[in-house]
Amino acid sequence: MNTTVSMMISVLIFFFILRGQLSGMKKPLKKSGITLLLPIAFVSTSLMQLFDPSLHISGEQAILALAIGMIVSIPLIATTGFEVRGGNTFIKRNKTVFALLLLLFALRFVAIALITSIDPSTLGFLCNLFTLGYIVTWRVASFVKFRGIRAFGGLRNHA
Repeated sequence: MNTTVSMMISVLIFFFILRGQLSGMKKPLKKSGITLLLPIAFVSTSLMQLFDPSLHISGEQAILALAIGMIVSIPLIATTGFEVRGGNTFIKRNKTVFALLLLLFALRFVAIALITSIDPSTLGFLCNLFTLGYIVTWRVASFVKFRGIRAFGGLRNHA
């Protein structure tokens, strides 16, 4: 998969994630909270690149990209919260989450523009693994936070 297609897919996935965040602030989340996990499905489609025969990636590179993504998810986890209004659970409004997502997305473009020592398809895949690392970690943690709010009926305040 060439870099342009990879970046277009990234823009589309980013759009869906932002749309989900905005809608979660305006509309109550479903009782199960499964919609919080949908971005994982969006991002996991990038794993189809593994079938690209021109992809040259080592296990160390893959593990490092995932690990960095997991570490980067910590500020997203810390700034994502939920609130109960009228018996329904909503994502708390927080501009920091949007700023962090924009920063992470911009870093991806910068990395692809500046790192020339790795072939473009491998670099694109490593960026996708990085994204997968932070999206999976952030969304699973958000789901756990949401379930905690739901379990306690909003009695506890989660940041």
